[in-house]
Amino acid sequence: MEHRLYLLRWLGAGLGALLLAGCVGRVLPPEPRSLAEPVDVYLLDHGRHSSLVLPREEGGVVRYSYGEWRWYVEGRRHLPAGAAAMLWPTKSGLGRGVYPEISSPGQFHRLAPEGLTDVHAFQAEAARVMALRRRLDEHFEQAASEPVPSEEFGLEFVPYPRRYSAVHQSNLVVARWLLALDVDVHGSPWFSNWRVDTP
Repeated sequence: MEHRLYLLRWLGAGLGALLLAGCVGRVLPPEPRSLAEPVDVYLLDHGRHSSLVLPREEGGVVRYSYGEWRWYVEGRRHLPAGAAAMLWPTKSGLGRGVYPEISSPGQFHRLAPEGLTDVHAFQAEAARVMALRRRLDEHFEQAASEPVPSEEFGLEFVPYPRRYSAVHQSNLVVARWLLALDVDVHGSPWFSNWRVDTP
């Protein structure tokens, strides 16, 4: 009982902080002239969740997404599952889709079967993009089980070591990935409410 009360207080504090932040993620990419080797990066807004698309050296792009395992992978979309994901940490998954034949935003509808609300394009340093991609790919290479395909999202999922929670959900994880690319993120895109400013 005390454990449940602690989790509820923790959740309330986290949600309160998000509301105070306005639940808007203001994204400020680095200045293009500050980049030694700029490459195109894409932040995809799918309405309630978001994902990140990074270029591949060998051509094409790779898309990454993070989410609650039962909700995104097992398709358990009923109210108890959603409430459980918000009230206490649950199993999470990292999704990846590799698309060697896709290279322009005009084709991105093919890599996001769940739909697209917006595509935000900007540039980041190639070395940082490569480092983030390698770090995310390590989860797939080191996974104890085979990736689970999802036709609904066009991705393969593997378990992620940090559990899903109200303060570690899909949009907030994407915001952390942006920070790894030296992209400033102000506020909170908890509801996938993104605003990308031109540097």
